Amino acid sequence: MNREEFEECSRIAGYDGFMAAALDYDGLSMEDYKSFIPVLFEIVPARDEKDPVDMYQAVIEELRERWSASQELPFHGPWHHGIIAGIIMAALRNNGYDFTDADVCEALKRGLMIPAGSCGFHGVCGAGSGLGIALSIAGRSTPFHGDERSHALKAASEAIARIARMGGPRCCALSAYATLSLAVKKLGEIGYDLPSRRMAGICSKHALNPQCHLERCPYYPR
Repeated sequence: MNREEFEECSRIAGYDGFMAAALDYDGLSMEDYKSFIPVLFEIVPARDEKDPVDMYQAVIEELRERWSASQELPFHGPWHHGIIAGIIMAALRNNGYDFTDADVCEALKRGLMIPAGSCGFHGVCGAGSGLGIALSIAGRSTPFHGDERSHALKAASEAIARIARMGGPRCCALSAYATLSLAVKKLGEIGYDLPSRRMAGICSKHALNPQCHLERCPYYPR
């Protein structure tokens, strides 16, 4: 999508019209996305990285190899909604905590319930909500629980607030990095130790995003 097409899409306030135009400019359809989504349930549970950021980067590269609907895997896509929650659960499992492939798949399933474009049309970033999903699974929370439900809500809202403060148009990589770094902190507060790392300048794929925030983004390399 070039700059002119981006500006034209930005003036479409209705969900259906916006999604149809954005996909059309990329030469794709929602069916291309839907038919690709099942591969997440093969890729994410099979990963063995302990660091969730390492896993995220590896998953994206594997998705690039599996994508065939266009020449390149789109930089943005609703798979981010599922993989962030799934990656957090897989990282917990890989670090020796009592979680299973079924928990990873449950996280993927819940994350993928959040529709494409939700950051701009619902005020809910699918990647950011992945932290709430992961904490709800870790705490075995349901809508009938009290403290566990509140803990998941607070974590998701903190992730979304962090993404909102960074501003700018959508960037699924920025949302992923912001959520995963916060996930390490929030899980550590309740006794789950995941590897932490320096996040500044970590993004190596920024050139693939025509709307990259550049120096305004903490993950953009200086």
